[in-house]
Amino acid sequence: MKSDSVMRRFQESLEVTRSAKKQIWQVLVFLLIVAGLLYYVSTRALDVVRLGTGDIPAGAVEDGEDFFAEFRLAREKVQKEQMDLVKKVMEDKTASPEVRDEAHLRYLTLVDALGKELRIEGILKAKGLDSLVFLSGDSCTVVVRTTALSEKEVAQIGDAVKRIAKVSLQNITVIPTPK
Repeated sequence: MKSDSVMRRFQESLEVTRSAKKQIWQVLVFLLIVAGLLYYVSTRALDVVRLGTGDIPAGAVEDGEDFFAEFRLAREKVQKEQMDLVKKVMEDKTASPEVRDEAHLRYLTLVDALGKELRIEGILKAKGLDSLVFLSGDSCTVVVRTTALSEKEVAQIGDAVKRIAKVSLQNITVIPTPK
């Protein structure tokens, strides 16, 4: 009987040991998962902190001046392509007179918008504001190279756009962008 009692205690202690081992493994797995998550979060947080301190992601333009200059070149290229296409339609002898007249009106609209955009950008440049102007029908978007604009500057921009492009103030969007 004594041996049965000892055997039972031994089995009970084995079960406790197995249960304890199982709990230890569960805690270890939990700790590994938490450590992995902490590592992941900490490396991502460093990326965000680096971006916030001036690092620029790959593929982004590092200098605001380069962005403005590059965008102006791209805009000119697209406008030239649009105008060339419209000219081809205007000069196409097989096109109906109505289609050629529409193309002529479209050409005049493109030239008018281009001239207005350039005049607005010139006026804003004279006031010390480097900008990109986008006219689209009865609306206008002005992107200004600055971190912030005063109310006076926004009013000057709105006045120039309203006067030159005949766009109402509620249809003018002004977007400051860092240098």
